[in-house]
Amino acid sequence: MPRDDQTELFVVVDKNDRIIGYKTRYECHHNNKLIHRGIGVILFNSADEILLQKRSRAKDLFPGYYSIATGGHVAKGETYLQAAKRELLEELGIRARLNLISKFIIKSERECEMNTIFKGVHNGPFKLDPDEVDKVEFFPKDRVRSLINKLTPFANKSLKTLQIL
Repeated sequence: MPRDDQTELFVVVDKNDRIIGYKTRYECHHNNKLIHRGIGVILFNSADEILLQKRSRAKDLFPGYYSIATGGHVAKGETYLQAAKRELLEELGIRARLNLISKFIIKSERECEMNTIFKGVHNGPFKLDPDEVDKVEFFPKDRVRSLINKLTPFANKSLKTLQIL
């Protein structure tokens, strides 16, 4: 049973990323006409391996799938960078220096997100939030390609942006 707070307010934007309002997680994840802000963080270790997280089975979208190091949504009054740093701390228990990589819209049958992707370096250790993450593991880039059918659509798009997939 998903534990994500379905009443959490998401920032809704237009295709130019201008705020047009706020809707609940439930509304945003059940109406792909509502573009809401999201973030993703791609982490590498000093050996240039990429960190993937296996999402908790308690997640409302893609439970048990692999994704990039962390992902989440931008809260009201928060910048993309603030959200990325908050998600790293909440999900992995770490702080890292982050660099902006890309911003793109990703749309599925259920939802539509304006995502901003950041990149950083961290070797661990990690303190995982079990409600969010089952496990994390560093993978050589060539091995990530073999997981393509086990990756979330967001992870696929993010990793293609970095030309890893």
